[in-house]
Amino acid sequence: MNGTSWAHVQEALSDLDFPASKNEIVEHAEQYGDWQAVRLVKALPIATYRNMNDLRASVRLDPAEDEGQTPSLKAEHARSQHSHKIAEYLREVDQS
Repeated sequence: MNGTSWAHVQEALSDLDFPASKNEIVEHAEQYGDWQAVRLVKALPIATYRNMNDLRASVRLDPAEDEGQTPSLKAEHARSQHSHKIAEYLREVDQS
């Protein structure tokens, strides 16, 4: 998720009262009418969030999106022979 996407969530939830459950957050975003914000908050883990920082820490991030990785590079990382205990985007890939 990039900064622009997070801005949609912040705007949609700016007047939300915390603590709030995931369902309350999704309903609030749906009432606001921003489909990008709704899509992002629907991916949240089921929990009760104390504040916006707590919510932000739980949003699933896609590091490849922030780094501008191409789909082919992401696929190379997924196929690499490194241990699967290492995140795909951190694996080094032989570029030859």
